[in-house]
Amino acid sequence: MDLKKSYLVSCIVCLCVLLMTGCQRSYDVDNPPEPVLSTINIIDRNGFAETISSEDRLARYTNVDFCSTQPYQKVLRVYGRDFVGNICARINSYHPNGQPKQYLEVVNNRAYGIYREWHTNGVMKVEAFIIGGEADIDTGSERSWLFDGTSYAWDECGNLLAEILYCHGELQGSSAYYHSNGNIWKKFTCEKGFIHGPYEVFTSEGTLLQSTEYVFGTRNGPSKRFWSNCSIAADETYCDGLLTNASYYGLNQALICSIKNGSGYRAVFGRESVSEYHQYQSGIPEGEVKILDSTGTLARIYHVKKEVKDGEEIEYYTTLETKTKDPRPKLSVTWNDGVLHGLTKTWYPNGVQESQREMTKNVKNGVLTAWYEDGSLMLIEKYDQNKLITGEYYVPNERTPTSVVKSGKGTATIFDSKGNFLQKISYLNSRPSES
Repeated sequence: MDLKKSYLVSCIVCLCVLLMTGCQRSYDVDNPPEPVLSTINIIDRNGFAETISSEDRLARYTNVDFCSTQPYQKVLRVYGRDFVGNICARINSYHPNGQPKQYLEVVNNRAYGIYREWHTNGVMKVEAFIIGGEADIDTGSERSWLFDGTSYAWDECGNLLAEILYCHGELQGSSAYYHSNGNIWKKFTCEKGFIHGPYEVFTSEGTLLQSTEYVFGTRNGPSKRFWSNCSIAADETYCDGLLTNASYYGLNQALICSIKNGSGYRAVFGRESVSEYHQYQSGIPEGEVKILDSTGTLARIYHVKKEVKDGEEIEYYTTLETKTKDPRPKLSVTWNDGVLHGLTKTWYPNGVQESQREMTKNVKNGVLTAWYEDGSLMLIEKYDQNKLITGEYYVPNERTPTSVVKSGKGTATIFDSKGNFLQKISYLNSRPSES
C-alpha cells in the first residue's frame, strides 16, 4: 500500500511539473522576449562602413528609432537567436536629406516581415508584408520578393494611391488604384496571379471610363469605353484574347471605324479624341498603325507584323512647322522583323530631302547622302558596319569637294543646313581622331 501511495504521489508531482512547464511555454509564445542586438553595420553618408559588435557600443543603439531621420546611408541590425531559434535582422536606408527611405525585416537571411518605404519629405510611400526573397533593398533583390496580404501605396501628400492584395506571392482578390482626390481610378479582381472578372477604369470625377471582362488574364467577352459625356466610344467583343467584333464612335456618335470577324481598324482614344488607329487581322494587331497629334493630324505611321515593326515607318512634321494643310514627311525608316534594315530618309520642313542612308541591322552600312536646304549636295559617305570608309564634303553649289576621307583616313568638313561652317573632324582607321 505504501508503494502504491508513493507511486501515486510521484505521478501527481510529474503531472504538476508538466502543467507548469506547459503554462510557462504558452506564456513565452504569447510574450516572446525581445531579441538582443548582436551586431550593427552602419554606412554613413560618405560611404564609410563600420561594423559594431561589442556590448558597450551596441548599448548606444538599443533604443534608437532607425525609422526616423538619421545621418546614414544604410544600417543593418542583426539580432541574436530568438526563443524559437530564428536569427532576425532589420535593414534601413535613408534619403540624402536624412529622411528614412526603406525598411525591411529579415528572418534567417531571407526577406520576411514588414517592408516600408518613404518619400523624401518623410511621408509613407509603400507598406507591405513580404514572405520571401533576397534579404536586401536594392532593385535586384526587390524583384525576388514574395508579397502576402494587402500592400499599400501613397503619394507625397499622403493620399492613398493603391491597395494591392496578394496571397503567397500571387495577386489574389480585389485590388484598387486611386486618383489623388480619393476616387477609384482602377479596380479589378485576381485569381492565382491573373486578372479574372471585370477590369474597370474610372475618371477622377468617378464616372466609368472603361470596362473589360477577363478570364484568368485573357480578355474574353465585352469591353466598353465611354466618352466624358458617358456616350459610348468603343464597343468591343473578345474571344480568348482575340478581338472579334468592334465598333468605334466619335463624340457625335458617328461610326469612325469597326472590326468584323477579326478584321478592320481599332481606334485608341485619348481624353477627348482618337489618338491612334491600329489595323487588325484575324483578331490580332497586324498591319498599319496611325498615330495622330492633338489636332487629329497624322503624326506617324508604321506597320506591325507578328507584334514587331516591319516595313516603312514615317514621322511627319506638324502643320505648324510646315505651315501647310497636309502633313509633310520628316523621317522615314525601314524595319525588318523589329530591326532597322534598309533606307533611312529625312526631309526639311520645306519638303526638300535632307539625307538618305542605308542601314543593316541597326548600324550604318552602305552609302549616306545629305543635301542642303536649297537641294545642293552636302556630302556623300560610305560606311562598312558603322565604320567610315570614304567621304566627300561639299560647300553649297560646288562640284568639287572641300575635303575628303579615303580608306578611313582624312577630314570631314561639316556645314549646317544653310551652308554655314560647323566643324572639321579628322579620321584615322575609320574612326574620329583625337588629334
